[in-house]
Amino acid sequence: MTQRLPAFIAQVAPVETDAVWRLQTHWTFAPWLTVVLISSAAALVIYCYARERTPAGAWYRSLLGLLRLATIAMILVMLSELLLAGTRSGRPRFGWIFDLSGSMSVTDSLSQADAPSRLDKVKQKLLEDDAAIVRGVGGQYDMDALTLGATQQPLASAADQLPDAIETLRADPDAMTRLGDAVQSMVERSAGPAPQAVVVWTDGRNTAGRSLSAAADAARRAGTQLFFIGVGAEESPPDIVLSDPLADEVVFVDDILSLGATLRVKGDLKTPVRLTLRQEGESTPLAEQTLNPSTDAATPVQLLHRPTEPGDYRYVIEAAPVEGERDADNNRVAFDVQVRKAHVRVLLAAGYPMYEFRYLKSLLGRDTTVALQTYLQESDLQYATSDQTAIQRFPLRRRDLDQYDVVVLLDVDPQLLPRSVWSELAGFVSEDGGGLVMVAGTRYLPWAYRRYEDFQSLSPTRLDTAPLASRTPPDQYLLRPTPLGMQSSSFQLGDNPRDSQSIWRRLTALNWAADLGEPKPAAQVLAVHPSRTTAEGRPLPLVATQYFGAGQVLMHGFDSSYLWRKRVGDVYFARYWVQTLRRLAHGRLKRDDRGWELAVERGEYERGEPVRVRLRTPDGGVREAAVLLQPESGPQQRVELSPSAVRPGVLETDLEDLPAGRYRVLLAGADSESVSATFEVVNPPGEFAQLEMNAAGMRAAAERTGGAFYRLDEAQELLANLPEAQRVPIESLPPIELWNRWWMLAGICGCLCAEWILRKRKAML
Repeated sequence: MTQRLPAFIAQVAPVETDAVWRLQTHWTFAPWLTVVLISSAAALVIYCYARERTPAGAWYRSLLGLLRLATIAMILVMLSELLLAGTRSGRPRFGWIFDLSGSMSVTDSLSQADAPSRLDKVKQKLLEDDAAIVRGVGGQYDMDALTLGATQQPLASAADQLPDAIETLRADPDAMTRLGDAVQSMVERSAGPAPQAVVVWTDGRNTAGRSLSAAADAARRAGTQLFFIGVGAEESPPDIVLSDPLADEVVFVDDILSLGATLRVKGDLKTPVRLTLRQEGESTPLAEQTLNPSTDAATPVQLLHRPTEPGDYRYVIEAAPVEGERDADNNRVAFDVQVRKAHVRVLLAAGYPMYEFRYLKSLLGRDTTVALQTYLQESDLQYATSDQTAIQRFPLRRRDLDQYDVVVLLDVDPQLLPRSVWSELAGFVSEDGGGLVMVAGTRYLPWAYRRYEDFQSLSPTRLDTAPLASRTPPDQYLLRPTPLGMQSSSFQLGDNPRDSQSIWRRLTALNWAADLGEPKPAAQVLAVHPSRTTAEGRPLPLVATQYFGAGQVLMHGFDSSYLWRKRVGDVYFARYWVQTLRRLAHGRLKRDDRGWELAVERGEYERGEPVRVRLRTPDGGVREAAVLLQPESGPQQRVELSPSAVRPGVLETDLEDLPAGRYRVLLAGADSESVSATFEVVNPPGEFAQLEMNAAGMRAAAERTGGAFYRLDEAQELLANLPEAQRVPIESLPPIELWNRWWMLAGICGCLCAEWILRKRKAML
């Protein structure tokens, strides 16, 4: 029963409303059982009157049966508590969302100075043909409008008022796009029913708040269809992005400092990118590089610099802006580097007086930046007393190894050393940050080392995959650096990477190579044999390295680098070895005299990310310590460290809610600034980081809710594809109880009395 009810039933005067009425009961029996009961009762009544012996005719008995059935029906109505439930319905809601964020203020045409902005294009489309789109929607729906800028603001939404309100819209260049928040707010903003549809005029770039997919899920649960009108170019304007800065935090004076980054280019770039390395605050370039990167591909950047004075420096790599680029803030990366003036303490140990040992001993002994000690297994008793650099015994304990920064092992006989020395060397590297160089030779390495487990853990290659043969034939070849090797400072033999590559191709050929086995997954292969391969078919690694805890291990598969001296003297031989030893000693530079090291996980954090600071102590006995947090501007803070629950010997803390800026953490009470670390907190990517229209995201959100996505020039199709307006319930009306009416009881009594009187007239019992 819908719309109008007889006034005598509802006992109310008929009113012109949008009310919808329906019958409801509280009957708890199953439908099939209800049918069985009613059918059985009707059959019993009919049977009884049909079989009853009486002078009354058939029509008289039928009338009595109908009265009995009416009585039963009214009793069942009362037992079921029959009532009328009513709801008042109205026109469905329709939501408008207008994006006024910063990206809507940009123009997509770079050639026209007076080109309209994205928001201007939206306004033109909405107001054309006397606001046909707005008035077409207003004829079917009750409308709500919302603007999305720095805050969400309601807009006059009546069909005759909305066009005037649209004409006054202005974009806020500083506002972030919280598109997901706006959609969910429109869906959930009132206590009434959710809008049947919401149309969003935007470029689809969500830069803050709830994601668009999460808002689409909320709209789908509410039964709201989302329609997106996309505005903006689908190809981004030219933009250069430098990221992922990579450089050593601590280096020696006169080291080659390699500063790397990743270059990405968006949009159509027609000119090369010029990169410049400078010291912050200085205008003189330290190095330059020109690249022709591919669009949307990551291009590695590497610039070299040799610092000549000790101190703390901040270097910056900058990319020159290109024509049409709007955001130049992402064109630079910065590096904080500490330059130290110190000696590299080296222990050079060899199994026998091979040529590699002799030339290295002579070279390092003359270098004033190296403090050298040597150990030779096959030597006479007078060797240690006749040579100022020689020692009588190989240091067997970590406390003895601690006096060195780097240990170089040239084909040492492992049987002449106790097995425990390899675990001590492992601790020297992993815990103390020491460097270890292992050079293969024709007698022992790698074949004699296969059974030493501690040594195999140090090795960057799997020695168990190396051939068992103890000798390999002579082999004339040119060492071939890998692309990864050419990024290492050890392989920079020239003034720039191009010169270095040319020098490596001109060096004297080596005459022997050992098969070191397959590289480990975490190892870095820096140079390979030009023609030989491993058992698995990979190029044979001849220079491989791996980080082992706090230190680094390097392995050579040849023992004839001294041949690089031919015709040029010590130039390249010395440059390679000195740079390699300094590189391996960097792990010791980060510690003070007690072996304490302070570090952060990354050099750059986004605002809001916690910064974890860790202090590593050599013996693990320190339970309390503090650091000083020094911002670039402002007072320093003291922060207490607590022991790590998962890292023995490590104290740590998390620095949270730091504003954007550069920071330095120092160990409180330390005698030296060597126990320090630097990092930078940056703002997250801004509103103008990606300016191309996010068509894919808007299309996915629309399809998830059963809506559609249109480009701005297709916006007229919105009217034809909107869902059919369906009236929605607005409120529930008070129910009308039919079972609890006086006329219901009167009807039962009347039927019973009428049946009794009629039966008495025919003398029926």
